[in-house]
Amino acid sequence: MVKKIKYLSVVILLSIFFSTNSIADNHTAIELDSTSSGGAKFVKIPKTAAKEFLKEKGLKEGLNKRANGSHVFIAIGQGSVTATDNSQMIHDARFNAFREAMQKAKSEFVKSLGETIETSTIVSIKENTMPETIAEDAINNAVGVETNSFSKLKKLISLKLDSAMKKEGYDPEASDQKKKEIAEKVIRSKEVKSFFSSTAQSMIGGFQSWTVFEESNPGDKAQFTVIGLWSPKLAKLAESIYFGNLDKVPRGAPNKTIEEQLPLDDPNKLLQSFGAQMYLNENGNRIIVGFGHAAPLFENRGDALSTACDMANDKANQQIVMFSKENIMYSKVLNEIDKSEDFEREGQKLYRSMQGRDYSLLIEGQAEIKNFVSESIGDFAIKDDRYGATDCVAIRMWSPEGVQASNKTKELLEKTTTGTSSSGETSTGNETGKTTTQGTTGSDDF
Repeated sequence: MVKKIKYLSVVILLSIFFSTNSIADNHTAIELDSTSSGGAKFVKIPKTAAKEFLKEKGLKEGLNKRANGSHVFIAIGQGSVTATDNSQMIHDARFNAFREAMQKAKSEFVKSLGETIETSTIVSIKENTMPETIAEDAINNAVGVETNSFSKLKKLISLKLDSAMKKEGYDPEASDQKKKEIAEKVIRSKEVKSFFSSTAQSMIGGFQSWTVFEESNPGDKAQFTVIGLWSPKLAKLAESIYFGNLDKVPRGAPNKTIEEQLPLDDPNKLLQSFGAQMYLNENGNRIIVGFGHAAPLFENRGDALSTACDMANDKANQQIVMFSKENIMYSKVLNEIDKSEDFEREGQKLYRSMQGRDYSLLIEGQAEIKNFVSESIGDFAIKDDRYGATDCVAIRMWSPEGVQASNKTKELLEKTTTGTSSSGETSTGNETGKTTTQGTTGSDDF
């Protein structure tokens, strides 16, 4: 019973001692005065022009029901150009910025179908005003210097302090001078941790780029904003392209020829045309037009420009294939931390804080189509004083008429003997090589 009373006395004395040595809070609250700096202001973001465009059209992001009862889903995506305007690869960089914006728009569509979200927040606050040494007189008066209680209590507290100092990087075996330089005691710490994870995946078909905005502030790299849209009609058209079933192509009112509808004589418009877009042709059939961009590796070189146009055609075909059917996988992870500490070092009261974040966004799209058929509308080499390189814009088209022509060609080929080899021999063609020449041309009446 006597020992319990003695231990209780120790606790009371230590509590009084520690409270008298606590650190005063010297932080001063400062009231924010918004008028001192002119107040808060809205700043234009890259998506502003796209949202204004939708507002003028009476549409919004997400699912829209139109006056005729049809539905359309609209999503906005944004991407950044990584190269400067005077770079030789500027137009490839612009096309990649469009790709980024388009994939982000598609991810918004996929997320609207349902996403898996995991989130957590941890707040940790610690205070420790325990002194580095214990007042031995207080312990002596409570339990007596000759008792085992004094030795045990002193040893216990010493071990606890050594353990705490080791966590702060303090080595008891180091020299006294080194200890003095690095020794510090954290009095109060606050830590806020946040974790967020979002994933979504879906197979989509019929998502097209409706229009594209390209803009930049002085001294800044260009930003691309894509307004993408999906509708049941576009989905049926995509299904027709993917499966090659022309019976499912939704028809509409006949329009002008595709060449007449496209701005083929406006280089400024062609520079801004990206992705895959749906049009109605002169037969009332819905067709898809794909745009591709690429810059030559060298300026004023015909061979380099030809290669760039070949690449641009491939990119145009990619846009049509990705319109037909694409598996979109979306994943986002955000880790954040906000930590602050009040601490003592060499008798000084100090403060430090740290804010950090770890952000990861992954959008992956995969598309494949067999027996794909497209036709070229044209290749256009465009120079603009704003850019340090030529842009080859390639335009390709998928249409029911093009598929029918391809099927007819296969049929004709199968009926001839020139399309297949009757022997096991194979021809390697011209192996010597020579410059291109042309002789006389026969009649066009074939």
